[in-house]
Amino acid sequence: MPLKQTCPDSLATMEEWRALGLRPSTSEPDAILEYVRGDRSGLCALYERSKAVPVAAPVEPS
Repeated sequence: MPLKQTCPDSLATMEEWRALGLRPSTSEPDAILEYVRGDRSGLCALYERSKAVPVAAPVEPS
């Protein structure tokens, strides 16, 4: 039986963070997930949820 690909709830992908209006406080990932989806595979950076910071609002020129 193949293992279901999961990661701890304390980690999130950049896409999950963007959907919440957040970003990681560092550019270094806390973990790397290797995934296989059908005939595709790859790597995905994961970041600790506790280190999330709000995405800065763009500054409009005055």
